[in-house]
Amino acid sequence: MKTNRVKVLVGIFIGFFIVEGLCLFYWHIIWGYQRFKCPAEESNVERGKIYDRYGKVIAMNELKYSVFADPYMIDDPVMLGKKIGNLLNRNAEIYIERLKRNLRFVWIERKLDLETANRLLSLKRGALFIEEEYQRLYLNDDMKEVIGNVDVDNNGLSGIELALDSRLKRGEDIYLSIDSILQAKINSLLEDSQKTLKFNKGIVIVMSPWTGEVLALVNFPHIKNFAIQDIFEPGSTFKPIVASIALEEKCVSEDEKFNCKPPFVVRGVSIKDAPHEVESYDMTLEKIIEVSSNIGMAQVGMKIGTDLFYRYITSFRFGSPTGIEIAGETSGMLPIRKDIISLTQNSFGQGIAVNALQLVSSYAPLANGGYIVKPTILKSLSSTNFLNQVISSETSKKITEMLVNVVENGTGKKAKIEGIKIAGKTGTAQKVVDGCYSMDRHIVSFVGYLPAYSPRYIIGVILDEPKVSKWASDTAAPLFKEIAEILLYDEQLKGERL
Repeated sequence: MKTNRVKVLVGIFIGFFIVEGLCLFYWHIIWGYQRFKCPAEESNVERGKIYDRYGKVIAMNELKYSVFADPYMIDDPVMLGKKIGNLLNRNAEIYIERLKRNLRFVWIERKLDLETANRLLSLKRGALFIEEEYQRLYLNDDMKEVIGNVDVDNNGLSGIELALDSRLKRGEDIYLSIDSILQAKINSLLEDSQKTLKFNKGIVIVMSPWTGEVLALVNFPHIKNFAIQDIFEPGSTFKPIVASIALEEKCVSEDEKFNCKPPFVVRGVSIKDAPHEVESYDMTLEKIIEVSSNIGMAQVGMKIGTDLFYRYITSFRFGSPTGIEIAGETSGMLPIRKDIISLTQNSFGQGIAVNALQLVSSYAPLANGGYIVKPTILKSLSSTNFLNQVISSETSKKITEMLVNVVENGTGKKAKIEGIKIAGKTGTAQKVVDGCYSMDRHIVSFVGYLPAYSPRYIIGVILDEPKVSKWASDTAAPLFKEIAEILLYDEQLKGERL
């Protein structure tokens, strides 16, 4: 009997020690390791680099050194915290608080140079440790709002860094469609132009009408990616899209004439034209585009009708993000109420809002024979990147001829370059201020492509409130010409084309 009792007691005693041992093993070894484990150990893959289309580095990684502590190994956190604060010339309370935490791992400072990290380490070896980490380094200030940035753990926060975060985290290098030299030249031009034109902000986009590759995307100043994040009413740069719908659906014939004499009133709403001299108020569609008549385009819109008009506008991908590989793109805005008043106003680019990239990419079908292309910031290996055909090649050619006429004889004369045909359109849109259209605050634009009949580039210039003139013909069109000349000169130097 006693022998059995002794066996039971011994068994209980042994069992107790086994359980206690397992608990101690878990809490001090497994749990302690998890608490001590450095977050940087979770992934040692170096974040992929970002290059421009010709292999120039845009974003890379620089080796840095981070210092962390094991508070369990520190007997006097106050004293050590003060030493760290003195060494780094920072408030010691920050480090005292960290060193008092009931953890096996706390960061002291991240991404230091090696000398500073070693000086910290010498304060308490065995309790302070060094971890190698990479810090993102950006080499092009003129596209920082496009590239974006990362957090301290190298997770993408904005721009391309966020949109392509998973690929970059795997260590994949990214080759952009951007020509960084072209980007720098346009940035310099835009910066100089701001001093003379005195605009609040400016956007320039250069894009291939065949692949959708964005060769330059310049915002000035570089505080935000205005090109995809801001929306505005396009004004008359929207008219060629509407004209293409009218011709494609044969709602209007080329020789049909519209009476464009003011006033023109639709259900009590008066539509006006900018002051311009005309030989006759009876205008064909080509003449309407040439002189940029709102009254004429409103009548063209009425010929198209609401159902057809808004179906086509959606087909041109207005109201939806382009899907470019940059985080933060807005979708633009289509009118909620699609009645005759909205139709007539939308027909000349009022009451509809777009981002700059949407507007520029909408000219691709006009330039390439009718095909929608998806804008991309990535270098393409294919010669075309067509999605679907929205208008016929015949309609595309007719619109191109009209836009060549705009540059040769109409509002776009200041975009003209001798010896080369350019197709383009001016736009001057009133800004909405306190719910009303302002008479003295405008967004001006010029969108066009060249050479007109075998285009290699679409260029969009958008300027917010230039002070020297409210007209795109005086501001955006001349700037377009300078950018086109840069492109043509660079082609000669490189001896290549897209």
